[in-house]
Amino acid sequence: MSTRNRGLLATTAVTVAILAAAAPLPAQRLQLSATVSELEAQVQRDSTDPNAHYFLALGYWSEKRYDEAERYLKQALAIDNRYASARLALAYLPFARRPKLWNEMFDDRVPTEMVPVLEQSDREYRHAFLIDPLVDLRILAAVTPPRPDFLDVKDYLGEAWALFFQGFADCQEGRYVDCHGRFEALIRTIGGDRYAQRIPSSVLWYKGLAAAHIGKFDVAAEHFRLLMKRNVDFEKDLERKGELTRVPLRTNEYRYTLATILQAAGKSTDAIVLFQEVLNNDIGAYMAYVRLANIFEAQKDFPRAATERLRAVNANPDDASLLVDLGVTLGKAGDFAAAETRFQQALELNPRDVRPLFWLGIARQQLGKPGPAREAFTRYVALAPSRYDRQIAMARERLTQLPEGQ
Repeated sequence: MSTRNRGLLATTAVTVAILAAAAPLPAQRLQLSATVSELEAQVQRDSTDPNAHYFLALGYWSEKRYDEAERYLKQALAIDNRYASARLALAYLPFARRPKLWNEMFDDRVPTEMVPVLEQSDREYRHAFLIDPLVDLRILAAVTPPRPDFLDVKDYLGEAWALFFQGFADCQEGRYVDCHGRFEALIRTIGGDRYAQRIPSSVLWYKGLAAAHIGKFDVAAEHFRLLMKRNVDFEKDLERKGELTRVPLRTNEYRYTLATILQAAGKSTDAIVLFQEVLNNDIGAYMAYVRLANIFEAQKDFPRAATERLRAVNANPDDASLLVDLGVTLGKAGDFAAAETRFQQALELNPRDVRPLFWLGIARQQLGKPGPAREAFTRYVALAPSRYDRQIAMARERLTQLPEGQ
């Protein structure tokens, strides 16, 4: 297995292998706001809340109970298939179970039995960033060695390496302002502001993400455009040489991330063009349909939004949340009968997700079906997680508006 074929996980592995050599210390513990027993009680109270399952998984992870951590991460995804943080955690769980996997990847000596594990890890990593390119990166700190002391590394390896190490550590611990500033200093130190080819792609990736996290969208866009160009050039070079090395679809992933950054920056026209290019290259990139729909819905172009949402459903028919999105858009367009059908389909596909019940109640209320509306709202109030308190209050208020006995 080549490090190239491991994509961005391999890039991170190189970084971590160097970090491990500089500071052979145990991996950081997860910082939890509650005890594991408290998190277990929360899941008992709010069994339909993906957040409760996710944080219990982190609790088990902190105690090295990795099988239980995996089970509850998957429970969170069973409720909400688009829970990006849970997918990113699943991507890195193998590295918590087997810390030496980082070095095995770096040295290209991964055991045969671990190859499918890494392939699944890679799929989860990509899926997490497809759902949300700005997914919280702090789970990485749970599986990477703690950063070496900045001054020690600076004295031993020089300022550039110190900035490199510290920049990754800042990103992995959610300090995006520090991460961006550290990598900015690194780029100046190595002359990357004049010679862009000197900037490592891993630095462009993480600095671009950090810039987007802190609202520096123009900077983030510049970095992802450079990453796209590099990957296009790499693929052309392979084609020219006639090499058969498998190249992951990184160019399209960078294109998608750039489109989401432009969308966040309010550059909808440019974002639409890029999302459409993403889909021209991979019709299975269902979140590009979702994001196109969000743009059209914000413009109150509900017919186009509904069309994109239906395409998302067709591209990923196992995700019930896409049916909920479609139903909500149809409701905004005034087609409550079609919306009711979609909410019912979502409940049949994933009965663990209670969110469609709220919208189903609204659709039925609008259709003049007080009895079925009351049933939906009552079930929602009984099953919804406590953190949905605002919608629970709205459902209760709507119940008082329904006529009795119908």
